[in-house]
Amino acid sequence: RLVKGSHLVTRKFWEGDHAYLLQNTDKRVIFVNPYERDLALIGTTDIPVEGRPEDAAVESREIAYLLDVLRRYFRNPPSEADIIHSFSGVRPLYDDSAENPSAVTRDYVFDLDETGGAPLLNIFGGKITTFRELAERAVQKLGKFFPTMGGDWTEHATLPGGEIEDADFIRFANGLRDAYPWMKRDLVYHYARLYGARTAQVMGNATSTADLGRHFGAHLYEAEVRYLIAREWAQTAEDVLHRRTKEELHMTADEQAAFAAWFEAELARAAA
Repeated sequence: RLVKGSHLVTRKFWEGDHAYLLQNTDKRVIFVNPYERDLALIGTTDIPVEGRPEDAAVESREIAYLLDVLRRYFRNPPSEADIIHSFSGVRPLYDDSAENPSAVTRDYVFDLDETGGAPLLNIFGGKITTFRELAERAVQKLGKFFPTMGGDWTEHATLPGGEIEDADFIRFANGLRDAYPWMKRDLVYHYARLYGARTAQVMGNATSTADLGRHFGAHLYEAEVRYLIAREWAQTAEDVLHRRTKEELHMTADEQAAFAAWFEAELARAAA
């Protein structure tokens, strides 16, 4: 069962680093989170998806629904004119016959087909926030087919770039400021937040801002782009601006166009 969740992005409209969890009259909750430095992320909705999931987009009724919730709780909430960006994601949920899309289980269901002795494990539902637990249970389901398989090990394993002592991000970011005293504070935080312990790989041998290469706007420099191409499989300008860095939210249309032209030229030069 496919259910769409849509989000709105506006300028941040409250003081402080905290988020809000708002209870709506339909018993659903809406998140209002600090987002990308000076922005706010508002969501989400639950709308059954009809047609192709790749065509999903935010609908006017979803915008009205989210803004109505904000008007109930905030003195000066954003209006539709304040929306900077919006996006939708489609959740492939396990259909448990719930009438209300919000009531459909977010849990996962396994279906193991052992026909002919060749295992085929199908996974229905699940959430990205529980992907590790899902993956571990999936491997356990297949354990009997692989008698030499080792035990569970991911509980204490860090994600790439997460090798931060005591998981103390503030201390880690302050350490980066000491390591790169020439770098502006907000740029240090940008790299620390996106790349963590891999920041040194992004920096390379840079000893000044000039060593980061061309500045495309906001926090985007050539060194980061080349790292994303080499290590994170970025293949288009959209990959960099939208999927990897979100810097499109902070760059002008002209800056984005100039970056796209540069990126395409670089790819063509590399392929020649």
